Amino acid sequence: MSHIQNQQVVTNDTAKGRVNWSAGSDSQLIELGDGYYSAINYGLGNAGFVITGEGVVVIDSTVSAAGGEAVLAEIRKLTDLPIRYLIYTHGHEDHVGGAAVFKREGATVIGHTNVAPRFDRYSRLRDHHVSINTLQFQSVDFAGDKPSYVYPDIAYDKEYTFELGGRTFRLVHAKGETDDATIVYIPEDRVVYIGDFIIWTFPNVGNPNKVLRYAREWYETLDRVLSWQPRIIAPGHGPSLTEPGIINKALRDTSDALRFLEEQTVIHINKGSSEETAILNIQLPEHLEQSPFLRQVYGTREFVIRGIYRRYTGWYNGNPTHLAPAPQEQVRQAVLELIGDGAKILAKAENLKAKGELQLALHIVDLLIGESGKSDEARTLKADLLLELSDRSQNLFYHNYYRGSAKQLKLDAAAIV
Repeated sequence: MSHIQNQQVVTNDTAKGRVNWSAGSDSQLIELGDGYYSAINYGLGNAGFVITGEGVVVIDSTVSAAGGEAVLAEIRKLTDLPIRYLIYTHGHEDHVGGAAVFKREGATVIGHTNVAPRFDRYSRLRDHHVSINTLQFQSVDFAGDKPSYVYPDIAYDKEYTFELGGRTFRLVHAKGETDDATIVYIPEDRVVYIGDFIIWTFPNVGNPNKVLRYAREWYETLDRVLSWQPRIIAPGHGPSLTEPGIINKALRDTSDALRFLEEQTVIHINKGSSEETAILNIQLPEHLEQSPFLRQVYGTREFVIRGIYRRYTGWYNGNPTHLAPAPQEQVRQAVLELIGDGAKILAKAENLKAKGELQLALHIVDLLIGESGKSDEARTLKADLLLELSDRSQNLFYHNYYRGSAKQLKLDAAAIV
């Protein structure tokens, strides 16, 4: 059994072409132990690799070929041994975009059977994904060349195990942020490359623009990893976990938060509560609210609750008015006719803005969007409201969605003029 050392940081300030997960942070090659490494900020999404006596196993490849090349350059500083395998922890583009680099080096690519259908869907819905990802990650250019996905050479179902250089690589399928996730476990040294099950923020369940995600399976997976008593955990984003107490807290807090939200949301669903009622009433226990591993700068408590509702219930919200609704524009026009005074609506929205009630002001000003006479003022006010909400938010989704939507409003107004 190899001796796991304290992780050492090998810095590299010159890696080119990377997109940083944390703005302003430098790329770092983390030596986790004897032959175990994590490459952080060589691209959006960490990469890992294990050097054995018979070759190198790479885990994830960052978001781009440039990031993959930067990681490969680091490997080549350490060894000339061949790249034998590339393992996908899941099929999100920030983890597979540099795969062609390692395939060129002779790697056999391994992923879960659901990776290929994911790639097919991304290709089929390319324009849609460029649009929503550009809104979600505004500093990243997704509109470049169409990606050429490297499909797995080996696609497994539940588990897949291989040995290389005296180390056992146990690949375990799990569901969490995706349905195609793989956790890589090396039992000889109790090292786990855990992908995006731990990313130092609140679990990304219920992403506003993305497909179904899995709260219950996520916490069940973390409980399973805990049972392995891991000594090292390398996540898909952010620094590795190397201390027993930190490992236990990261896994336990994340699992407990998801279990609590799942159980409480199911109670509300069974009571017939609306989604809005559940969001207002389900609050995390204080120790989880304050956990350093559950900062709501990416996923949020609200997103998880919405995601669970989305998973277990249909689109109908229980109000028969919404079962076969009239077009929203017709409803807006009818309400506007009842009020009969666009200036009054605009003044009300301005008053709410002055009082800091920005969300309510958005609902009010929407009555005038598209209405001749007051539409330009309404668009300007709505853009201002969104920019203020963006400035107030520490959450990536809210910040970028508000700011991107404000930009689009101003572009629409300019086009109309």
